[in-house]
Amino acid sequence: MTKSVPEKPEKIITGLTVSLQMSKAREILNNQVIPRSELYAIRKKENRLSSTKIKGF
Repeated sequence: MTKSVPEKPEKIITGLTVSLQMSKAREILNNQVIPRSELYAIRKKENRLSSTKIKGF
C-alpha cells in the first residue's frame, strides 16, 4: 500500500500549514536563538565557564 497524497496541505492545531510553521521555526532559530558554540565562546571570553562537570556530558 502506498500513502495517498493529501489534497489540502496538512494543518496542525494552529491552523497554519505545516510547511509555513516549519519555515517560521527555521527563521526564528536562524535569527533569534544563539547557537551553543557561540554561547560557549561568549562565556569563555567572559571567563564565566563552570568549573564543575555535569553528570552525563
